[in-house]
Amino acid sequence: MVDASVICWGPLLLFAAFWAFVGIAWAVGYPLMFFYGAIFSGRALRKDMRRIVEREATSKEHFGKDPLSSLRGLDTIEGVKSSGLVYSSVVYGPSHWHLLMAWFNNLFGGRVGILHEVIAVARAEAAQRLRERAKEEGWDDILNVRIDTAEMTPASAQKGPRAVEIFAYGTGVRYS
Repeated sequence: MVDASVICWGPLLLFAAFWAFVGIAWAVGYPLMFFYGAIFSGRALRKDMRRIVEREATSKEHFGKDPLSSLRGLDTIEGVKSSGLVYSSVVYGPSHWHLLMAWFNNLFGGRVGILHEVIAVARAEAAQRLRERAKEEGWDDILNVRIDTAEMTPASAQKGPRAVEIFAYGTGVRYS
């Protein structure tokens, strides 16, 4: 026969043990994850940027030049067989470490270098995705390239952006 106190207290003790485990795991795990981010987040950004530069070199090799241009003269209009919209986007977010460093920097003022690095990687990724899309769709050039940046803050966030969306677009052209 099972004791009545085990039936009554057993589920509550299991529930309490579960939450005690979660609390201990959070108390130990979060600082470890934070320090991991502090050590490796800059390295990860540089690694991402190196990959983008390698992909960019492949794209430039395919086209024979950089197909993106922000403005061209009227001479490029001659010989255009077809044109159309080409776009790409990327959502990029800083790590907790980046946000903490930016917060400290805001206390003293000045340039927030770590966030500039995050935005630079995101912009490079958006531009490279635009090159890759032009290659997929068979465009020879992309004219009047524009890059827009929008802050994205989740509804649950107290304040401030938690990510940025970079949207790159331009007019793809094929020459005769």
